[in-house]
Amino acid sequence: MSTSFFLAGVMQGSRRAIDASDQSYRVLLRRTIERLRPGAVVHDPHELVLTRYGERVPQLRRALEAVAEEPVVARDRLAPEVLELLDVFHEMTRLAADSDVCVVWLPGHEPSMGTAAEMYGAFTAGRTVVTITDMRYNVAVLSCSTVILPDVAAFSDWLAKDGDPLCTTS
Repeated sequence: MSTSFFLAGVMQGSRRAIDASDQSYRVLLRRTIERLRPGAVVHDPHELVLTRYGERVPQLRRALEAVAEEPVVARDRLAPEVLELLDVFHEMTRLAADSDVCVVWLPGHEPSMGTAAEMYGAFTAGRTVVTITDMRYNVAVLSCSTVILPDVAAFSDWLAKDGDPLCTTS
């Protein structure tokens, strides 16, 4: 049976706009996993959303931007496109919890509420949560990480040490 990995990390982060942060880290993490764990299943929510919505992405972004203009936001009054995205958010947090390893990318001390939800889901499901960050002072990061590593090189070393996703030695 192959190990499954979920790639969690900053997408929108603390930005007020809908623009996503640089997502190139996802390719780097995927390549590292595939090189060291041939046959592993890698779940990338960014890729899954782009594949699912394709040409509708601009329409969905506009729907989210419209929410930001509202003085009061009531869930029962949200546009169908926004509700659809909220369902996908919950689907991705469940996928993180169902994966063997949740690999978390939190660079530059930038918080990410979506990533925190994915980490929490994976951690409470008893999964391995490997967080790549300098935020060792952050209570949420400390509470929901199995192991915290400083960079991709350390992640690569950690991944190469043992085939057991619960290996937490560094």
